[in-house]
Amino acid sequence: MNVAQFVFSIVQRLGTDTAFSLTGGMAMHINRAVGESAMQVIYCNHEQAVAAAADGYAKAKEFQVPGLAVVTSGPGVMNIVNSVASAYYDSVPVIILAGQIKTADINTIGVRSRGAQETPHLDVMKPITKCAFRYIPDQVSDDVLAANMALAMAGRKGPVFIEIPLDIQPQNVEDTDKRIDAIMERISAITKGAPSKTSPTVDAIIKELGQASRPVLVVGNGLHIAGISRDRVRALVEGIAIPTLFTWPSSDLLEHSHDLNFGCAGGLAPTHANKIIQNADVVVFLGVRLDILTTAFNPQNYGKNAKRIIVDCDQKEIDKNTGFSNSNFYCENLVDIIGALERKYPASQCVEWLAQCHEWRVIDQQQEHKAFHEPKLNTYQMSKVLSESSAVKYIVPTGSGFAIEGFARFFKAQKNVSVAWAGHCLGSMGLALPMAIGAAAATHQTVICLEGDGGVLLNVQELFTLAANPKLRLTVIVMNNGGYQSIMKSQTRVFGREFGASDKSGLCSPHFEQLAALVGLPFTRCETVVQFKAAMAQDLGRHFIEVMLQEDGYRGPAVSTKFDANGIPYSTDIGDVSWDR
Repeated sequence: MNVAQFVFSIVQRLGTDTAFSLTGGMAMHINRAVGESAMQVIYCNHEQAVAAAADGYAKAKEFQVPGLAVVTSGPGVMNIVNSVASAYYDSVPVIILAGQIKTADINTIGVRSRGAQETPHLDVMKPITKCAFRYIPDQVSDDVLAANMALAMAGRKGPVFIEIPLDIQPQNVEDTDKRIDAIMERISAITKGAPSKTSPTVDAIIKELGQASRPVLVVGNGLHIAGISRDRVRALVEGIAIPTLFTWPSSDLLEHSHDLNFGCAGGLAPTHANKIIQNADVVVFLGVRLDILTTAFNPQNYGKNAKRIIVDCDQKEIDKNTGFSNSNFYCENLVDIIGALERKYPASQCVEWLAQCHEWRVIDQQQEHKAFHEPKLNTYQMSKVLSESSAVKYIVPTGSGFAIEGFARFFKAQKNVSVAWAGHCLGSMGLALPMAIGAAAATHQTVICLEGDGGVLLNVQELFTLAANPKLRLTVIVMNNGGYQSIMKSQTRVFGREFGASDKSGLCSPHFEQLAALVGLPFTRCETVVQFKAAMAQDLGRHFIEVMLQEDGYRGPAVSTKFDANGIPYSTDIGDVSWDR
């Protein structure tokens, strides 16, 4: 083997069976190693999509197998920055193999630019990866190589960036089989971690839940990332047997119809979920970062009346909230905590509390139906159709936009339906399509990509990637609400006019039917709920569906910004949000 084949073979041994790439001269030997292997290779049409597709692949592999992105140096690496940052914030294991100019030409003298298509990759990548390093065999031992690559899958997962200079890529490597075996053994030892030990965390959880009269469990996406299966999440929820809340990215871990699933609390959320968390006396957070969006921009207020037990594997996430009152923090491996809880579930006595939570939920559902019963094609009705469709098994919603907030508020996942948000934390427009391509490559089943009319244009070239890979079963649903609706609304609210947010202010309204025809996708335009139901009743496979959303400025009760007597802004309490408006 040469160096390129050697490093690539290690990634193969991690279980990755698909590579996403855009070829380039400075990565030519890596390109050859990948192209001549038995691995499936999907050649994207933009480097941003290469890394995004690797992200979507890893999510579809339940965060248990890293996605692989292969790019060239300079502009190739610079084009993946947004997608790599998104994977880093979403804790997605991705390995990036990147070319670099030959070692003799690398800028070591401080000029702005020296080598052709050179940039300081490592300086760019270090803040948005778990590890970024240059692989030169004489300078990086096998033990260090293994430790660096293992970081993608160890602890809080995330991207690892490896650049290999052009003159290093073709160098011969001796004793490859023996060395790769040793590297894989080292990676396995690191990712498995130290043996679990008795922890005070489980004892604290059991004690507090046993004494509580209004307990709540909040399940975050940390369980998903840690590899806790849906069956184990179900067993956990049923074993503890208390009202359970989720977050948007963890909402698919238990079907919405489950008796103990009370939805997602937050700024744009069911009123019953907010009442539950704000009236609880004990809340156990498992794998919940308590980020700004989840907590409606007020983490300290989230479950404010409860004794809070917060378990996370990232010490820095814990440190940011250590000033919380009435809260205990534990930095633990969630796999160990769940395993210990499975062996000794707390005996919770909360029959009256459960009855109260059910009553709040029934009232909320009645009010929701009253507000949205009109059969116009808005995000509520669209989400209702998607929730009830048997064609939806794996859906990749875009991470940003007005319409997608309505989807997050109203979509109700059925059993064994996966929702993998595209760029959830970063909220980048345009990542859904390439991430859905990665998911389709990983699952070998029909994947639904749910994008906005503005967002799809940011990576529209990936429709041609889809055209070049006819085996990928991907249905693209574009929510057309006439431009950047969220930006339009905020600009109009603040300035009284809009700038570059629709065809009235500088954008072009694309003809998606022509675009679908160009890449050979069957096209359906839906202007009514009946038409959308009919479209979703088809054997979808490869399809392009344009949903003409009617004006839907109201998405249910939400936290709002108000001003106190001194003119200082503050957010309303989530427990006070109601259907009365």
